[in-house]
Amino acid sequence: MNNDIRKGLARHKFVYHFLRILIGWALILINNFSYKPYKIKERPALILANHNSDFDPFLMIITLKQHFKFVASANIMSGPVGKLIAFLVGPIPRAKGAGADETVQLIIDNLNAGIDVAMFPEGNKSWDGSTNFISKRTAEIFKMTKCSLVTYRFDGGYLRSPRWARFTRKGKLFGQVVNEYSYDQLKNLSTDEIYQLIVDDLQADAYQYQDANHIKYVGKGLAEGIENLAYLCPVCHRFDTIHAKDNEFWCECGMKATYDEYGYLNGDKIRNYNNTIKWNRFQKHWLAQHKGELKKQTVKNFSHDEGLRFYQVVDNERILLSDNISTQLYGDRMILTNGSDYTITFNWDSISKMGMFRNNRLYFTYDDKRYQLERPTGFPLIKYFSLWRVLTDKALV
Repeated sequence: MNNDIRKGLARHKFVYHFLRILIGWALILINNFSYKPYKIKERPALILANHNSDFDPFLMIITLKQHFKFVASANIMSGPVGKLIAFLVGPIPRAKGAGADETVQLIIDNLNAGIDVAMFPEGNKSWDGSTNFISKRTAEIFKMTKCSLVTYRFDGGYLRSPRWARFTRKGKLFGQVVNEYSYDQLKNLSTDEIYQLIVDDLQADAYQYQDANHIKYVGKGLAEGIENLAYLCPVCHRFDTIHAKDNEFWCECGMKATYDEYGYLNGDKIRNYNNTIKWNRFQKHWLAQHKGELKKQTVKNFSHDEGLRFYQVVDNERILLSDNISTQLYGDRMILTNGSDYTITFNWDSISKMGMFRNNRLYFTYDDKRYQLERPTGFPLIKYFSLWRVLTDKALV
């Protein structure tokens, strides 16, 4: 097994070194990136980081100046370009909206072969600026191998590149190792204790950091795309009524607000929701409070989206089922239809897995088949994820 795991390793290390020298300086300039260089003392290491930008893996390489295998979305390894990426750097694939057993085993096999592994245990970039839920399985990986544990945190990345936004912004980004724990330091700790260390080290709040540092993040169309996050209005409590243009956004109920260069939401009617973390917390709280009412809405849909593409995913290859699907969300099911000859129903409680990629692809597993919904311009994936969890009595994360 170790020989298979180490296949191509010399090539991967060369590519890392070559790219760091060739384009590392450019990535630092492009991202206005400041960092504290760090050399890992004990290897192999399991390296864990929070996640807000597609550049995060490269910036970690610049900080640590070493090779490690990244756990990456299987989406980036499909097609000719994806196969080239796999050949050059050999990432460990993780399929969105599917089980993770195979990925976990590959992580363990690499660590046992003496190869450092880096991953984003949230599994997703943050939607609102706070660190996403981290599965306890991350701590279990450490308990199944013999390695050190390194935690790494980015600050400023969310406000530079909000996941929901149409455009990125210009502003400062910072990265640093939070802690390195040797195997001997952690070997006698319980899984729960290790898990708490990971959560504490990776916990980031974009607005706590912004309150302390007051950094400008300038760009065009600062509010555009916010409806991909703000699927529920805190004033009228209706779904799908938020719209945005330039730096302004509004609801069909009359609420008007702006998104400023410091990342704050400004409007008389939303004073209690002046940042995206507060807005998203309101949404989660409202869904939890009104779960019973939502479950009863089985005749008339309470939310919908239009103009989506619908695929079945087989061995990471997509099969187009419809290029113009509308979704209708009910308390017990999600109906997909093209308005004429194609309709398919998915009961919420039969969806076993759900995952998100960037702001425009939703993956889910239903009766052991994997599907994808996509709209190139983005749509509120987080709405589907949150509704699926609350309507199937799962904890909101």
